[in-house]
Amino acid sequence: MDAAEIFERILKADEKLKYATDANGDVRRQQAIELLRAALADAESIKNEPLADQVKVRLMDLGESP
Repeated sequence: MDAAEIFERILKADEKLKYATDANGDVRRQQAIELLRAALADAESIKNEPLADQVKVRLMDLGESP
């Protein structure tokens, strides 16, 4: 996986949160966390620290540890 694909995953996670409603907010949040965790693993596997740091910040914003 390359940096562009990882960034797309980050954007998908952001969109899950952006378009969440009261009815599906918890599910969307969990889906976003799963996408971000996968993005973090991929960023670390290609040793892209700036991208990994970006994902870590988003996870921390959601109250999750990286």
